[in-house]
Amino acid sequence: MIATSIITSGNIRCTRALSADGTVTVFPGQMADPTTQIACRKIWRRHFSVNIMQRLDLPFYEDIRSCLAINPGDFVSVGEIIAKTDGSPTRTLIAESSARFLGVSAGKLIFETDADDLEKITAGFPAIVSDIIPGRGAWLETVGSYLQGIWGNGKSGQGLLLSMDMEKGGIFSLDTISVDIAGAVVFANTCMDPEALAATVKMSPGGLIFGSLPSALLETAMKLPFPVIVTDQIGVSRLSNPVHMVLGENIIRFAYLYAPPAAGGRQRRPEIIIPQEEYIPEKENLRNILKIGDQVRVIEGFHGGEIGIVTALLPAHEDDSDPGLDEMPDRVQVRFDQHTEIVLPINNIEIINIK
Repeated sequence: MIATSIITSGNIRCTRALSADGTVTVFPGQMADPTTQIACRKIWRRHFSVNIMQRLDLPFYEDIRSCLAINPGDFVSVGEIIAKTDGSPTRTLIAESSARFLGVSAGKLIFETDADDLEKITAGFPAIVSDIIPGRGAWLETVGSYLQGIWGNGKSGQGLLLSMDMEKGGIFSLDTISVDIAGAVVFANTCMDPEALAATVKMSPGGLIFGSLPSALLETAMKLPFPVIVTDQIGVSRLSNPVHMVLGENIIRFAYLYAPPAAGGRQRRPEIIIPQEEYIPEKENLRNILKIGDQVRVIEGFHGGEIGIVTALLPAHEDDSDPGLDEMPDRVQVRFDQHTEIVLPINNIEIINIK
């Protein structure tokens, strides 16, 4: 058996999707890096209520919903206004913890918090988000070479692509382990020594690709902290010619191995992606380029994945009376809609449109 799908050089289009409905955190046209979260599913561990009638001293006939500054399903952050009255004086109710608002019951606001990740999907390689799969994930596209294998150990990684000496059989063994494989993605025909497979941990490779692997070694491969992908068959054999050709033509190029764990009873086929253009992450300091009016995306937290507009840049210190204090922005105020505006650390956002 050979890899299910092979692209020697051309357009690569991959899906990144949850096993069940969740929240998609990217948008069409977005540039994704290997660690970009595409979608996630969460479970909420704790619920609590807030007595809005008591906190705002409302009469029993007051329409509670007319006082709300949030809608069911909204995420709120500490310090955000969740309700207010229009009387004189105006009274406001501030969120004391981050949570998601569920609705009103018996005069109380019901919230859920303490979310745990059930499932999270990342891009795994640098690409452009071309289409959204509602509630599940997205299609990602790039140009380069692509292989789909038959087995993976549920890990993802990356590194320069290197080869074992194929003229000597291309067998991965203790004799082939050296500092040269540190951080690299190494491909070989096979490995028949469980000690050799286990010993690679000390060299921290970016991943291993085998044309075949004996079934007795699969348990060892599953325990390794980096990705292991089998392209052709379980057993002992060589890399098939099409697979060997694609990998051989891309030696010393950057390869991305994506072998996510099974989820929802669905086994995902592992992928090897070698983009045509080298990906160089941008590390420009946001403090130097961020300005009011920029469109930004929240990276993580209760508003993770949401897109908003910067309305204020806040200094690192509340007290700006001392001219000797650092005046560079440390926090940013972001408006999502006419009812939702929050303050976030500057390192929890990314700019979508740099003008």
